[in-house]
Amino acid sequence: MVQTEFAEILADPLNLSRQWSREGHKVIGCLDSYIPEEFIHAAGMIPLRILGSTANVTLADSYLPVFAGKLARSILEQALRGDLAHLAGVAISNSSDAVRMLYDLWGRHIPQQRAFLIDVPAILEGETNHRFFRQAMLEFKGELEKFIEKPLEPAALRRSIAVFNKNRRLLRDIASLLGASPPRLSAGTYLDALLSGFVLTKEKHNDYLRQLLDSSRRETPDGEGDLARLHVSGPILVDRSFLPLLRQCGATMVSEDLGTGSRYYWDDVDEAGDPVEAVIERYWKKVPESYKTPMERRWLHLLNQIERSKARGVIFVIEKYSDEDQYDYPVWRDRLRSRGIPSLLLDSELVLESEQVRTRVQTFVDILEGGAFS
Repeated sequence: MVQTEFAEILADPLNLSRQWSREGHKVIGCLDSYIPEEFIHAAGMIPLRILGSTANVTLADSYLPVFAGKLARSILEQALRGDLAHLAGVAISNSSDAVRMLYDLWGRHIPQQRAFLIDVPAILEGETNHRFFRQAMLEFKGELEKFIEKPLEPAALRRSIAVFNKNRRLLRDIASLLGASPPRLSAGTYLDALLSGFVLTKEKHNDYLRQLLDSSRRETPDGEGDLARLHVSGPILVDRSFLPLLRQCGATMVSEDLGTGSRYYWDDVDEAGDPVEAVIERYWKKVPESYKTPMERRWLHLLNQIERSKARGVIFVIEKYSDEDQYDYPVWRDRLRSRGIPSLLLDSELVLESEQVRTRVQTFVDILEGGAFS
C-alpha cells in the first residue's frame, strides 16, 4: 500500500536524495516556500525541501542562539554534521532573521556547497515591492543558469510547471477527501502524503498521490466520523506523532493552512504566456506565509479551509520564538471567536508529543464536545 511507502520514505527522509546524488543528479535543498522550485526542476536538478530534524541540537548552538528557533538551528545542525553534504547546493529565502543568517553561516562554514539567496521583500503588495520581488526571482534564475552553465529553456520550464501544477491539483484532491464528512482519508495518511512530497521527485510523488486517491475513494478509514473535526494552522508540522495523539484525545484534523501544507500547494502557475513571468507571479500571489504581509489573504485562506471542512475548532501550532506567528495568533483568535469558533495555541520546537500537550489537547476537545464554547 502507498501508505506503507510513505512511512518507509519518512523513516529516513534524506535517503532518496543521497541515492540521487550517487547516481549523478544534482539536488538543491530548499529552505522556504518562496523558492521557485520550477526553476530548479527545469534546470535538470531536483528540489528537496529541508524541514529540519527533531534530534537534539549541539553543534549549531555555537552559531545560533536558542531564540533563533528549532527549525533554523536544526537545519544548521544537519549541515554541520554532514547530513546534507550530498546536496549540490541550498536555496535560502529571506524569510526571517534566523534563516537569513543561515545564508551567511553556510558561506562561512560550509563553503564547498553553493548557497543561493532569494532576497524577496516582506511586503507583497505595491508596484515597488513587486518590482523588487521580480528582480530577486530573476537573479536566482540567473544564478542557477551560471551554476548549470546553460540557459533555462522555456520548453523545459513549461514541462516543469505542468508537473508541479499536477502535483498541486492532486494534493487539493487529497485535501478534499480529508475534509469530507466523514473523512475519506485519515489525517495521519494525509500528513505523510504531504511530507513525502518534499523528499520525492514531483513525478514520483504524483504517481503515489494517484494511487492514494484511487484507494481512498474505494475505502473509508474506520472511526474517523466519530471524532471531533479540527483545523490545524501554523508554519510547519513535521511531528508525525501529533495526529495519533489528537486521535487518542477524540479528535482529528480535517483541514489545515500549514506553511508545509495547503499554503504551499494551493495556488497554481498560469500555464499560458511567458513561463518565467508566470512562475514569478505565482509566488508573488500565493497564499502568504506568516512572515509576509498583507495578512488578509492568509486569513481568507484559513477561513475558507475551516468553512470547507466544517471544522469545529482550530489548533494553532506555532514555532517557539517565532515573532511572526505570535503576531498572527491573537488576531486570528479574536476573529474566530467572533464567529463562534474556539481555538487552542500550542508552542512547538518541531516536536509536539508531550504530556503537557496531551493534557491541553484533551481538555480542549472535552470542552468542545461538551458544548462549553457554544
